[in-house]
Amino acid sequence: MSKIILTFAILALFSIASASSSFESISTLWGVWKNTHGKRYSSSEESHRFNIFQHNLVKIAKLNAQNSGVTFAVNQFADLTAAEFKSKYASGGHTASTSSEEFLAYPTTGSLPDSVDWRNKGAVTAVKTQGNCGSSSAFSAVGALESFYFINNGQLLSFSEQQIGDCGGQGCINGGLPYAAIDYAAKYGLETEEDYPYAAKDEECKYDASKAHKICSGHKFVTPKSSDQLKAALVNNPVSVLVDADENVFQFYTSGVISTGCGAAVSHAVLAVGYQKVGALEAFIVKNSFGSNWGSDGYVYISTIQKFNNGQGACGILYQPVVPIL
Repeated sequence: MSKIILTFAILALFSIASASSSFESISTLWGVWKNTHGKRYSSSEESHRFNIFQHNLVKIAKLNAQNSGVTFAVNQFADLTAAEFKSKYASGGHTASTSSEEFLAYPTTGSLPDSVDWRNKGAVTAVKTQGNCGSSSAFSAVGALESFYFINNGQLLSFSEQQIGDCGGQGCINGGLPYAAIDYAAKYGLETEEDYPYAAKDEECKYDASKAHKICSGHKFVTPKSSDQLKAALVNNPVSVLVDADENVFQFYTSGVISTGCGAAVSHAVLAVGYQKVGALEAFIVKNSFGSNWGSDGYVYISTIQKFNNGQGACGILYQPVVPIL
């Protein structure tokens, strides 16, 4: 069943379930969802997950009623509690650095372009899947490095997150930070995904220097708490950013622009690849690492409004942007 057809089927069944609250309707939706996502449980686990699923249906209905310009839906995380989602997908030691190093300051006296989208320039690889592994810092950093390499060399290569996890201390358990992953790549180079494939678990380092590509010389932070500075940085190249992702608005996001519902307690690393108007709202275009079935084909749109969270932006996206440098 295609994603579009499935979405309409789920929305139709969800409407029935919401209206009647009938056990049969919700059970039908549960069956469709399990088949779609290949979920299989033991008899004891089935009842537990079904109860969580029902509670999440209520959460999703409330989110859609309380928010305009953004929609939420049943997705692959609908059988997880908020705590489970945070533990498995939006937590891994991604505490922002307190480094006092000098920030990049981009000139913004001239007018910024109305929109920027590095996907249209062939500079962004396909959406990847981190799986049940707290390795988002590696995915965010690698995304920035892939685009940086393309901009400087004219070739789009998919680089290895697994290498950064195994050899650079940015794996499932330790999590890490994108700037440290970029510094590792600056020192050792990166192998391609093909040469060093992703395993979604921590393994022994198998780095082969003869296969590594030189990409950058280090990192610089973009001036924080400034929407214009992040937009100006995006004119030059995609930017690694941290966000507060352990919230229901992130867990069940499907389309539109997130403006509220998340704070600035950053817990997850993603890649900003541009900005544009989405309906009446301007948003950063953000590539996630939850696979292409999550969100808007694997992407989330986050408001560019600076005032949220005391200047740290919606979901804390302005807190600590970082880019590779030469």
